[in-house]
Amino acid sequence: MPENVVPRRWRWWLPHVLGFFLVAAGWALALPVNGTYDEKDHIARAYAVTTGQVITNRTVVDRRDDHKPAFLVPASLLPGNGNVDCAWSPRPARSAACQRWTTDRVPVLTPSGAARYSPVYYLLVGAPLVLLPDLNGILLARLISALAAAMLLASAVGAALRLGSRLLALGVVLIATPMATNLAGSVNPNGLEIAAGIAVCCALLALLRAPDARLDDRAVRRLLVLVGIGSLVLLTVRQLGPALLTLIVAACATLAGPGRIAQLWRRRDTRWIIACSWSLGLAGWLGWLAYSGVARVAPVVRDAQHLTPAQLAQVLATRRIPFYLQQIVGQFGYGETKLPVVVVAAWYLLLGALVVPSLIHGGRRLALVAASLGTASIGLLVALELHYLPIIGWFAHGRYAMPAAAGVVLCAASAPQFERRLARLGRLRRYCTVLTGVAAVLHLYILAFVMTRFQSGPGARLDPFAGAWRPPVGTLLPLLAVLAGVTIIGVLSAATAGTAGTPDTEPAGTASPVHGPPGRHTLPSTTTAP
Repeated sequence: MPENVVPRRWRWWLPHVLGFFLVAAGWALALPVNGTYDEKDHIARAYAVTTGQVITNRTVVDRRDDHKPAFLVPASLLPGNGNVDCAWSPRPARSAACQRWTTDRVPVLTPSGAARYSPVYYLLVGAPLVLLPDLNGILLARLISALAAAMLLASAVGAALRLGSRLLALGVVLIATPMATNLAGSVNPNGLEIAAGIAVCCALLALLRAPDARLDDRAVRRLLVLVGIGSLVLLTVRQLGPALLTLIVAACATLAGPGRIAQLWRRRDTRWIIACSWSLGLAGWLGWLAYSGVARVAPVVRDAQHLTPAQLAQVLATRRIPFYLQQIVGQFGYGETKLPVVVVAAWYLLLGALVVPSLIHGGRRLALVAASLGTASIGLLVALELHYLPIIGWFAHGRYAMPAAAGVVLCAASAPQFERRLARLGRLRRYCTVLTGVAAVLHLYILAFVMTRFQSGPGARLDPFAGAWRPPVGTLLPLLAVLAGVTIIGVLSAATAGTAGTPDTEPAGTASPVHGPPGRHTLPSTTTAP
């Protein structure tokens, strides 16, 4: 295709897909099976759903003497039930060399804590597990999950650039934390859910805050489609979808430009895409809730706790909320692999370097929205604790709220005032380059830290090339994948920060092969919200 007719958006979207995919793929290739929260449960569930075992009445007694729902899966799919958790339980935690595999494909009953989860995500990743029910199939399933998340994250960056906000694009990069990319590169719907929340938030911010010149008819339709796809993912892959989507929509709507919501709703494609995706997603969520009984949780007397209000407040303030905040950056394995405090603090300093000045320059309404969204995200986790604590014990994880909590960073970054100030001072490119560069170094360090933990055991001296266990593709390839991914993202961030207009638009006053004649089908005049 000649250069002058190649759609410009693909020149930016595809490299971003590649960058995000390589970072998540590094995690996918580096970790042992079940090296991420509940992965063994999701692997068994994905195989079962793909082979028609959508619901099961079978149960087995697990290692804790609890009766768990179970599916018939090949024995070769996971390490033996006696040692699939051996890297972290029983304590002390050790290297992944303790796992023992078999090549026998005889069907065995395998427990799954995800037995009643929605089948949508598992249909996406399940085929490789059926075709290759072993470690190779698991690696392919992880890579499919990583690619799906990368496509959503790249689309979020595209929405940010459509808004004309380099800082919002930078916000996507920074909120794709090591925890988010770790989950994206595993068999776990939480990673795809986080990417979907980021995509929906960025697309809504672009629709509701972008200057009119950036939103011709085709651009609006693409953003609406992204909102629809992201909403469907949020509403169907995990149980908290409706609450998370509500928080995202409420925050973005509060920041909308004057009259923009009404103008958008007058468009027929807005009504069709948004109403249909939300209705279909909610219908699927309610239908699965009623069919599967996923909301019914059997009590676990051993773990249930009954605390006084004072005791509850103390534990929440001193243990649970700090755990939520640390996990957003990264607390790996099954929570036993904790990063040094200085590393977690460094990532929050990166986020603070973007969020704090954006809020200072962005005005009172922006600060109120960001504070309310952050409080509501923490409140959602606390509500889960209050509900489940007397039934099964402590339940919530910070990663559960990340699809909505990411909006704190994204909403702040979408305000144009701080970015304009940086641009006037000639510091925007340097600012974006420094923050993405520091994030790249932290990504590499954190992957090496977690690889060392699984290869040599907790507390070992940092060395991702040593240890009793090695990744099946070797130790170098995962590190090179992450290095390549963060390099691509860094170069793209610096390049977009140095451009005068959005990368997927033509100069004003010219006819674009992508968008048609200038000014055609633009939204009615609005102003960007402060």
